[in-house]
Amino acid sequence: METSDNLKGNHIDKSVIFLFIITILITASVFGYKYANHIPCEGIQFKASSNNYRVGEIVRFKDNTKGAIKRIWDFGDGSQIQSGISPNHYYEKPGKYNVKLIVNGQCEGLKTIVIKEKIRVFDSTKLAQFTIPASIKVGEVLKPINKTINGDKWEWRFGDNADVDSKDKSPTHVYRTKGTRTVTLIANGELKYSTSHRIRVLPRRIVATTTRSRGRGSRGSTGMRDPGIIEIDPNEEKEETFRAPDISEAAFKDKLKRVSEKKEFAENFNSYLCGKLDNKIVYIKNKSISFKTLCEKIQKNKIKVKKIQSLKFHRAKKDNCIEYIKIEYPKGLFQRIWN
Repeated sequence: METSDNLKGNHIDKSVIFLFIITILITASVFGYKYANHIPCEGIQFKASSNNYRVGEIVRFKDNTKGAIKRIWDFGDGSQIQSGISPNHYYEKPGKYNVKLIVNGQCEGLKTIVIKEKIRVFDSTKLAQFTIPASIKVGEVLKPINKTINGDKWEWRFGDNADVDSKDKSPTHVYRTKGTRTVTLIANGELKYSTSHRIRVLPRRIVATTTRSRGRGSRGSTGMRDPGIIEIDPNEEKEETFRAPDISEAAFKDKLKRVSEKKEFAENFNSYLCGKLDNKIVYIKNKSISFKTLCEKIQKNKIKVKKIQSLKFHRAKKDNCIEYIKIEYPKGLFQRIWN
């Protein structure tokens, strides 16, 4: 009986020992698997690359994390998450975005990228171009000269109201009231290539004939017309005087900064320069260039607005138009302007 109990006890001890060994082996296997596939969270490595990081341009992401098997990408703009080692993505709005990469469901990597506004490409050959006289009288026919290089659709507004006045290439127009008008031409329906010029509509002079009574020695007492006398109607209002809008030199420089960002163009300064965009009114180190050329050099980064030491301009007392602009630029960068 005692021998039977000893055998039973030995059997139980062996079962416990065997179960314990099996448990250790399973635990060691699981631990070994996790250890072999463990990735330190500080070891997450991925990069982003793009030509310019601008709206609409592709940004390429690539994960370089060692031992990574599963990846989840969150691009920070609310778009659908992606997987894979090297996804592509583009952003629809400018701003800062936090890109998150989750590796093997346990570690996160974070990178912030900045997306800039899309560059507006300005094609000068599409620019609407026309000429008109500086002034015209009420009742006279205005015949603008269309000089647009590329165009087959036209929208003319002569400033009497906001409506389109003509869709002809070379229209005519007659003003019925005096004042200052803005004539605008849009070519091919592209508003950013529109051009505007101001015109002064002067009151019409009235030729008055007067009657004079003949004095002694006249053949009769009936009054006779003397067509040689020209008078101005006394009831006629005084001619409206045109005056260019005011702008400070600091505000003018800020607008030039927007030119460097291609958010404004030479034509946006037309009202301050009174149409003298092609005249050589800009002086830099005793050399003169046109305002259009100045804007082109700014857009091509040959002239850096932030490097301009001072900007001063002279206005005409009569109409407040800017007659010339003087720019002080560093000597070391001066030669680069003319290359």
